[in-house]
Amino acid sequence: MQTALITGTSRGIGQYIARSMGKAGYNLVLVSRSATEVEALAVELRAAGTRAVVVAADLTDHASLQRIVRIAGEEFGGVDVLVNNAGGDPQHEFDQMSWAQNENIFRLNVLAPMELTHLLLPGMLERGRGHVVNISSLAGRIGFPYTEAYAAAKDGLIAFTRVLRSDYRRRGVSASVIVLGAIRDAGQGQRTSDELGMKMPRAGTSPASDVAKAVLTAIRKDRTEIVVMPGPGRLLKAVMDLFPGFGPAMNQMAGANETIRKVIELRKSE
Repeated sequence: MQTALITGTSRGIGQYIARSMGKAGYNLVLVSRSATEVEALAVELRAAGTRAVVVAADLTDHASLQRIVRIAGEEFGGVDVLVNNAGGDPQHEFDQMSWAQNENIFRLNVLAPMELTHLLLPGMLERGRGHVVNISSLAGRIGFPYTEAYAAAKDGLIAFTRVLRSDYRRRGVSASVIVLGAIRDAGQGQRTSDELGMKMPRAGTSPASDVAKAVLTAIRKDRTEIVVMPGPGRLLKAVMDLFPGFGPAMNQMAGANETIRKVIELRKSE
């Protein structure tokens, strides 16, 4: 039986991924900053027959990442699949945040996934099998307002995945990236909508369960990249690559700029 390590499992999309992978027969290492909510998930998964261990850890801390890998090795003998799901953005104006805050966003969203991969890669190569799934976002291509560090990190995660896949796939270790559009039911977009008292629209959004399905599809079919959004997601992403001004214009037409401005003003009042 293979083991999957999933980060960001205390709430939201990570829990959908964990349940899906548990049903698929994986042992699970559930990682999150807070243990309380993850323990409840672990109890649920164990009741369904999944072997699951919880590791509370700060992914921006080097020693914590090493401890995660050590515990996974002690419990299950190693990790076959790494799902780098943890991430987030405090949604503040770039110039109003300290540099430490911006650096922390970058560390959580791209450097921590890279470092966890670096720590687990030797064991995967030794066993001759492994898969890294990175959860990224269209944020960098669409150009959402006030997401400078987050967008840079999520775009960097796409590039990291492509090169990692190219370098190690012939040695048995592959990599896939799941590029998210707007997700309802869970995730930062849903939490922000709830905070503003707004209803997340069904049009133009995908359910969180689609992300979990995409993770399993990426592993089983060894897909390079899956875009989770309604309609021709990969085509839209390609259009935004060719025409960089299209994303900001789309934000304006869809009312995203106005919504994010409301978020910024709310953050200022806190």
